[in-house]
Amino acid sequence: MTTCPKCGNEQPDVFSQCQKCRFIFPSSPANQTKRFARSATSSASGPLAHPAVVILGALFVSILLGFALWWLNSPEGLPPLEGSYENAANRFSMLAPPDWVVLTSENYQELFDKMGSRFPKMLRDGFSAQQTEVGFIKVLENADFSPSVNVVVMKTEMPELNEEQLAEGAKVLSEGFRRMLDNYRMERSELITIDELTSAQFTSRGSLKMRVERAGTEGSSGGSGSSELRSFEMQFAQTLVPGKGRAYIITSSALIDQYPEYRKRFDGILDSFRVLQRPSRFGSITMGALNGGLASAMAYLLFTVLMQIVGLFKNEEPLPAPPPL
Repeated sequence: MTTCPKCGNEQPDVFSQCQKCRFIFPSSPANQTKRFARSATSSASGPLAHPAVVILGALFVSILLGFALWWLNSPEGLPPLEGSYENAANRFSMLAPPDWVVLTSENYQELFDKMGSRFPKMLRDGFSAQQTEVGFIKVLENADFSPSVNVVVMKTEMPELNEEQLAEGAKVLSEGFRRMLDNYRMERSELITIDELTSAQFTSRGSLKMRVERAGTEGSSGGSGSSELRSFEMQFAQTLVPGKGRAYIITSSALIDQYPEYRKRFDGILDSFRVLQRPSRFGSITMGALNGGLASAMAYLLFTVLMQIVGLFKNEEPLPAPPPL
């Protein structure tokens, strides 16, 4: 029991003041307990609020945020294969089998003169119009058509590919091919992965009419008396691969009866394709939000570090941290 020194009222020890006259007991057990609790709390939280701890913690988190920013804006793909053809202007590389001929705008005319009508028409037209960046062709001496792979580069920012984009691409491609081919048919469209990038692939077939040399005649261009118009049943696989500010269209083509034999080679060439300048990891809106959020958080933490350092140099209490964002 505790006796009030002012009015003499007796009451239990749990009270910190007299319940009759409201006199506060300076040395009551209740007050001593409260002071001890406040002291313990202050001791526990003091070291955590030390400027050095704040500075180190903020710097550590800033480093993590900086690494996240670097990862977000520095996408990497698979390394180019040894011996690959590399196009520095349009930032891609790919590798063809050693017995295939690499065609560029500088050397295609020489092979065209040699092969004449057996030179794939789409490849010839692409180089003539300066649309095809590179082609790979398996030269067959005793065949009407030689299997080939070519790359066309479009300077455009391609949206992230999904099922909706795939359906739209199949529609546009079909409309274009029907103007060039008879009996055109889209067999399959699907999303695949090329160099760790979501890409769209379209497999189709159709009849391609070409003027070819008649048997027993010579010459590459062929005149009206040495050539004839023939129809070839063709199979195509076109793959759309995204790049940074570019889109790559890789077309494999062969006669229908040739295609099964060369499909593995086509797939191997396609698998070797590397995009050397990668598109963003996410869409433009998402990238803007992530970059803005990470940069703001880093700025806030670095400002906190600066204020704490200024406080240390002044030998004063460290300045308060800036208000939260």
